[in-house]
Amino acid sequence: MPISTGKRLGIGIATLALASTAFGATGTAQAAPSDCPRGWFCVWSGQNYTGRMQKVQGDNTDLSQFTVFADGALSGFNNGISCDVNVYAGKNYTRFIDTVERGYKGSDASPDKFLSNKWVNCS
Repeated sequence: MPISTGKRLGIGIATLALASTAFGATGTAQAAPSDCPRGWFCVWSGQNYTGRMQKVQGDNTDLSQFTVFADGALSGFNNGISCDVNVYAGKNYTRFIDTVERGYKGSDASPDKFLSNKWVNCS
């Protein structure tokens, strides 16, 4: 998934923005990036925003209990209000993957897993 830094990140590995206390999920109905609430980071299990959607908000040290993050996502959208989100392949902000910029939407052919996230570059 391309971002402005020129790095490629698979949305599944790279998209985590889950608040330790705020969590949401939706079923497998037709989905679109517009289904992601303002201020949240959302990922989908399928390409082109299909399948199960998982949405998170805030910094999170352990996303392993959330299926779409732990098993891998194929689509994502950072609908953050003022921040980018760093995503990590490991718990506790380890194994940095990339930064998903605010407003970024993307879909990838291979699933990526995210086990922690942190909001950064807030304006």
